[in-house]
Amino acid sequence: MKNLNLILLIHLFLPALYAQNHTFEGIIEYTIIYKHDPDYLQKTINGFRNAGWTERQIKPFYADSTRIRCYIRQDSIWEEHYLNDEPGIDKINYQAGFQAETIDLYSGNRTIFGKIKEIEDHLDKNTNDPNWRAKIKVGEWFKTDYSRLKKLARRKEMIQGYLCQVYELPPSIPDGTPYYYWITEDLIGGDEQQIPYFFNSIFTPKGSIIKREIKTKYVQTYKTLQKITPGPIDPILPRLRSLNFGTLDSVQYADQKLNQHLKVKNIEQAPILPDFSFYSVDNNQLESLYSRQNGKFILIDFWATWCAPCLREMPQLAAFQAENAAVLEVISLNEGDHRADHVKQMITQHNMTWTQGYAGKVLKAFLNPGKTIPYAVLLDSNLKVRWRGNPAGNWGKLAELVRGN
Repeated sequence: MKNLNLILLIHLFLPALYAQNHTFEGIIEYTIIYKHDPDYLQKTINGFRNAGWTERQIKPFYADSTRIRCYIRQDSIWEEHYLNDEPGIDKINYQAGFQAETIDLYSGNRTIFGKIKEIEDHLDKNTNDPNWRAKIKVGEWFKTDYSRLKKLARRKEMIQGYLCQVYELPPSIPDGTPYYYWITEDLIGGDEQQIPYFFNSIFTPKGSIIKREIKTKYVQTYKTLQKITPGPIDPILPRLRSLNFGTLDSVQYADQKLNQHLKVKNIEQAPILPDFSFYSVDNNQLESLYSRQNGKFILIDFWATWCAPCLREMPQLAAFQAENAAVLEVISLNEGDHRADHVKQMITQHNMTWTQGYAGKVLKAFLNPGKTIPYAVLLDSNLKVRWRGNPAGNWGKLAELVRGN
């Protein structure tokens, strides 16, 4: 009877033990080092510039390194990219199940990858090479075929405290070069985390990739583990809530779905501004334009965390707000940065003590049809548009309008 009970206990606990050993939840950080062929890199950059690409768009292609931080749950993964150890996030990859998304934090551009057909459509529209179908299998574009891993005869190596076996992965395209992986069995993702697209560059059926080397004719890439912090992922929760992946607007402080009543095309057709709603960054409470009026002038200020001219104007805006607080209400609307926690840090750093919200696509198109920043709209106590444009160099004029009322 005791033996039977022991067998039952083993069978009860085996699933839990397997889940513990074969799933991972926590944070993994990697660093990727790039060594470019200088001549080829310069030709590539010149080609991008001639094609009209901005320096911001080109920058990831000539970065010397990328630091990647992955927040991993069993059902989803959030990946942040930092170029050259810069503090600002360059882009975000997010994946849940078979849907993967890439978001450029500077431009707000968002790409969704779902079914194979959607990937093919994306490549058809965005790839200049007419022969891409012959060069790569779309189904394997993000999903690496690890079944072809070949164990090398080298001894196992210790990397960052993990015992790793070295593998070679044959090239997937003609005349390609093999990839080399150092994989540890000490860290297993589990079958439920073997999801395609971006993130099987972390977990393979044989274990987790601790180090990777790729050498081509024009660039060498070295990816090495920095840190693993296992455990429940609390930090991912505000990140997942801070982006509504259906609208690209922040769930915490977005206005996209709350401003469909803005019937006119833009501010040029609305001398008396209609009411609109937004979430305050500070307290996540729903605010409205009309509730902030109180018989005062209102200055609506557009800015972005990555906009250096905007940040240079913050001391002038702070002084303008303080000097005219009795007759003026200021509302700053952030463009394009959906990270509420990062926006709050910038607000504190630049002493932005007035009302802070987020400018989603509908509101931005309505109030700022020229799409330039820094940009401000001054309303009088009757919500009539009295002035709009770049506030830099115009603070005296704005003060005259406010005090002359």
